[in-house]
Amino acid sequence: MANRLKLALVGAGHMGRLHAQAVAERKDVRLAAVCDIDAARAAAVAGPAGAAAETDARRLIGRVDAAVIAADTSAHAAVAVPLLEAGVAVLVEKPVAATAAGARLIADAARRSGAVAQAGHILRFDPVTRAVAGLGLRPAYIDVTWVAPFSFRSLDVGVVMDVMIHGLDVVLHLAGEMPARADAAGGAVVGPHEDFVSARLSFPGGCAATLTASRMSRTRQRTVRVFSRGEYLKLDYGARTVERVMPRPGLAETIRSGKPPAGGMDDLVAVEKVPVEAQPDALRAQLASFLEAVRGRHTPLVTLDDGARAVEVAEQILAAVQARWTP
Repeated sequence: MANRLKLALVGAGHMGRLHAQAVAERKDVRLAAVCDIDAARAAAVAGPAGAAAETDARRLIGRVDAAVIAADTSAHAAVAVPLLEAGVAVLVEKPVAATAAGARLIADAARRSGAVAQAGHILRFDPVTRAVAGLGLRPAYIDVTWVAPFSFRSLDVGVVMDVMIHGLDVVLHLAGEMPARADAAGGAVVGPHEDFVSARLSFPGGCAATLTASRMSRTRQRTVRVFSRGEYLKLDYGARTVERVMPRPGLAETIRSGKPPAGGMDDLVAVEKVPVEAQPDALRAQLASFLEAVRGRHTPLVTLDDGARAVEVAEQILAAVQARWTP
């Protein structure tokens, strides 16, 4: 195909390999280079794609149109800023940086250069999230549970930056504003970083949110519950389902009567299964959206400022955890 974009992948670990697979399926983009500080790992991903293998991201400048940055979080700013300053479009995996200052540094570089830049908050592209996008939600309370067994990935950060950051972006997107207050408690089980955290956010507009994240769970649960006036939504990212619960007509009168209905809750509420698309998966939808932005067909749907805000709130949560927890 003419005008195939030349794309580089920075970081050839678990997420990097997934990105490489997604790129390989497309005919409008070519994986031109794979960069990793481990030369053998870079070559292992680059070889099957016929891409060049590099160990220094600065060597990509002038050779590619865009880059997906899936390196260690601590390296994001050092990699992204020079690429952006050279006009290379970037998709930066979550979290955008290890600190809010680092995230703002990347966002400022994108503004100065005018290069296309997108934050890799993949849940925005998940079919579960997209299923409720047109419902006009005005949440009063949001509850996020994101727990899983230890993955032995992202060991340079704790559960807040590794796991909770997913839910934070969704909460900030639904609330439409930054929280006025953040409180949290948590601790470590096996390492130097926190492995479990429970946080509560209060927003100026009246919405509140609780987020529970753990990477020490024996089971996996990824749910977001959204409570609004007159309805309740349960988004289950593991089961890929969305339930919408609404009161049946006459509910208030039934409750005031003090007499329970014969059918119990089924007589009080209606449960609707909101349709969820089977395809595309979130990673491929995210890549497609990024490439469309690179081609100038729309602006990035998740900006680096979105990513920076999520990191800023994550830092507030970590500060609250540290205030309560002595390792």
